[in-house]
Amino acid sequence: MADEAGPVARGHAATVGRGLRRHWLIAALLVLAAALRAVVLAAYRPALIFPDSDRYLRYAARFAAGHWSPDTIRPSGYSIMIIPAAGLHSLILVPVVQHLLGLAAGAAIYALLVHFGSRRWLAALAAVPVLFDPLELDLEQYVLSDVAAALLVFAGLAVLVWRGSRLGRVAAAGAGLLLGAAVVTRVADLALIVPALLYLALAVRPGRRLASRAALVAGCFLLPVLGYAGWYASAHGSFGLTGYNGTFLYGRVVDFADCQGLSLPADERPLCPREPPGQRNYDAYMWSVYSPAWTFKPPAGQTRQSVLLNFSTRVLEHQPQDYFKAVGADLAYGFSPVRGNGPERYPVTYLKFQTQLMPYAEVQPDVRQYGHTSPAVQPQLARFLSGYGRYCYVPGPVLAFCLLIALAGLTPMARRSRGRGLRTANLAFTGSAVTALVAAAAFAPFDWRYQLPQLTLIPVAAGLAVTALTARRSPSPDPAVQPGQAAPALRRR
Repeated sequence: MADEAGPVARGHAATVGRGLRRHWLIAALLVLAAALRAVVLAAYRPALIFPDSDRYLRYAARFAAGHWSPDTIRPSGYSIMIIPAAGLHSLILVPVVQHLLGLAAGAAIYALLVHFGSRRWLAALAAVPVLFDPLELDLEQYVLSDVAAALLVFAGLAVLVWRGSRLGRVAAAGAGLLLGAAVVTRVADLALIVPALLYLALAVRPGRRLASRAALVAGCFLLPVLGYAGWYASAHGSFGLTGYNGTFLYGRVVDFADCQGLSLPADERPLCPREPPGQRNYDAYMWSVYSPAWTFKPPAGQTRQSVLLNFSTRVLEHQPQDYFKAVGADLAYGFSPVRGNGPERYPVTYLKFQTQLMPYAEVQPDVRQYGHTSPAVQPQLARFLSGYGRYCYVPGPVLAFCLLIALAGLTPMARRSRGRGLRTANLAFTGSAVTALVAAAAFAPFDWRYQLPQLTLIPVAAGLAVTALTARRSPSPDPAVQPGQAAPALRRR
């Protein structure tokens, strides 16, 4: 037995060695990305805290204690994920797991593109944004839901497209569940079922298989979404994912709302902003106790949220051009060369590495209560990260160019290549990236937190498009090649 173990071990070692030599570039990038994440973990202990973090942790602690009632402001999917950290009073578990997920996403992006026939250097390049961009690194250190939601979306799409038209039942169900889990983590991802079903309509044949797989994806997507909505209804009396839709839409419209010429009921009139548009702070209008959103008295038979929703809807109907202009400005700003405060002037400071903790009131009590420690910053490491973040991010124009390449991969020029699976997979990632960015701009003012799909979805779409556009042409399609499987002429060199 011992004699046999030696050759087997040597065989495994040789296989690993060949794999490392073949994929040395992504292996080196992963090592460097892991080292960078270790620096982030050491610089800010045990985790970074934002005001939203307090609510996620509070509900995680309640769930850990057996009190199962969902949050009314944001979906509690993320709070469920971080129950172990809150229950064990080990707050560092949150950033550790999120950093590991970031590394896994980089490896998965590489594996997905190589699977579809991309050259290894191109696949490694597509993984760079999620592995090294300071926005990703910073958010991984925060107790916030954005990284988890973005990676759930990427994972769902990767499972969906991996085998192309040969999508199996288990994979279809898994993709639907992952996308549904993203929704109960972040509501704006609800729209992503649309590009997923469009992908199925174009990629899966014959019709009977298409109907079966679409039903599985949609059904498993709705399972967590409707299940969560039912749980919310049992606790709060209304069917939905959140009870603050009026507040969030009010924050979207208050920056440009003009009540002159707008017919309003008397109970909604106090919601009109008083300052000129350039002087309004939407965050204060949404959350300050002095905001008209919280000082007005709802009429009998209506709730505060219903009145806010009615007012915001009237503004949208009255000023559709201003609304579309605001959405367009936010979308464009997401691709700007520098990462500033955005069109609505929301401070970006918290998403840049700082040499000291942000002065939020929640930082000290949250870390002490849920981490049983005090927050700490390692000055030398923090200064290094601050300099790194100032110069080493992916510029917006580069991401915009990648999106244009991804769109070019959907044109007739790309259809002449053999890899039909490349085009449909590209559609899934391009459509999901655009949908995610548009949904964020449509329902909330600009925040760099909502731009993570740029780092996880656009590079994949661009890589698939480049592979399709540079594939060798064939006078007739190769019937032996299935979508999701690289043709011999498409295989990497």
